[in-house]
Amino acid sequence: MRRARRLVVLAALVALTACSAPQTSMVPASRSLVFGTLVSPADRSADEARGGVSAAMVELSWEQAEPAEGTFDDRYLRSVRADVDTLRATGRTVTLGLGLHHAPDWVLALPGGRFVDEHGDPSEEANLVFARRSRHAAEQYLAHIAAVLDPSLVHDVRLTSGGVAEVLYPGGGHYWAFDDNAQGGADLPASMPPNPLPGWRPGQPGPDESQVREWADWYVGALDDVVVWQISTLSALGFTGGYEVLTPGVGVRPGEYATAIRDRLPAGLLGAGAAWQVFYQRLPRRPDLTVYVSSVADGSGGDDVCRAEDRDVPVDSSAVEGWSAVRWQARLAAEYGYSLSGENPGWRQSPALDRSYVDLTDSGMMAAALAQARGCGFRSFYWAHAEQLWDGTVPFEVYAARIAGA
Repeated sequence: MRRARRLVVLAALVALTACSAPQTSMVPASRSLVFGTLVSPADRSADEARGGVSAAMVELSWEQAEPAEGTFDDRYLRSVRADVDTLRATGRTVTLGLGLHHAPDWVLALPGGRFVDEHGDPSEEANLVFARRSRHAAEQYLAHIAAVLDPSLVHDVRLTSGGVAEVLYPGGGHYWAFDDNAQGGADLPASMPPNPLPGWRPGQPGPDESQVREWADWYVGALDDVVVWQISTLSALGFTGGYEVLTPGVGVRPGEYATAIRDRLPAGLLGAGAAWQVFYQRLPRRPDLTVYVSSVADGSGGDDVCRAEDRDVPVDSSAVEGWSAVRWQARLAAEYGYSLSGENPGWRQSPALDRSYVDLTDSGMMAAALAQARGCGFRSFYWAHAEQLWDGTVPFEVYAARIAGA
């Protein structure tokens, strides 16, 4: 059910936009663009490296690493460490997925361990946004990971909301700030400002528009807080690499955000917290943070690429409403001083995306993704996932040829 709910969120984020054909980029392509794969198999690392894929990614699983509180499966963790060593031995950098969204059942059973929506229904995902005790459990897990894996071996870490695989709340169109702590309980993390409208639920009368906006900004801003908490935790554990902040799709852009607030936050995509202009404006300005578009070539905006004049378009302009996810998030990265990276939608997301995924022509997903990565000045691009490059879905040789510019 967790995967099903995530696919509902992604389907909304990826909603195809009927727009004009992609424009020719007027932004110089990055000369240092790095190519990678997601969940990179160690036994194929030498082949991927020879094909120009110099970045690898390893994904952890919290439930596998710590099946019971305080009990760690070090055999599993040593196998992950062995994969990291193999990948690095072939000359590749390693990006680490923390696997917090694969939370063990004992974490979900903690007081406040699940999100609660406006109807009082609990989530299937772990609540690391509003529950200090859950964050403390995650901190113990991350400390043990750091002791086994050695932070110096990792080039980048992928940051999410903790309970979900990207910086999102659970899906379903609901709002997920109605557990006891989110409503003002004692276990709210100290870094989180209090709920500005405790007791109020989206859609209800009462607060004026400015108050609804304050609540919506607080709700989205809580995702900033959980990201900053992960950075602080990892930094204290000795990690000195970069942070990729995973934000999918176009989200709820400024005009849509204003409409949602005027309408007292009806059920919809904003429940997932995906208002990227609000999120990135509130995120600390750090040179080690990367806006990571986890939906490159998702069909939005006709998969258009960035243009030099985009920097002159205000982020609250109606002109951005038709842009692709990549172009829109590139504009936000430029506005707030972050680098830019990303990955394409993975296999089995939707029938339309799957058709694009296996289309190896210049009209397919791979060609569009690499055009956006090059045309928008990406720092790195990862193909999702390595498995599909080696099981025949899309031949690895095609990716290697596209990387080489053939």
